Amino acid sequence: IFIGWKRPPEGWVKLNCDGSRNNRVGIAGCGGLLRVSDGRWIKGYSQKLGAGDALHAEMWGMYLGLDLARQQ
Repeated sequence: IFIGWKRPPEGWVKLNCDGSRNNRVGIAGCGGLLRVSDGRWIKGYSQKLGAGDALHAEMWGMYLGLDLARQQ
């Protein structure tokens, strides 16, 4: 199975985000980046979230990415 980045249509910006939790220490975090249709990086982010589960980390990753896109 090929796993890779798929470009958005011309003129669009794509948000790639992720969140995770380290079960050993119980800390969650998230991060992501914005790229234009030719793959150039616009801006990225990462955030330590502290205690929490993987679902909340994923949701925070999306929220922070959409907020960053709105600000740009």
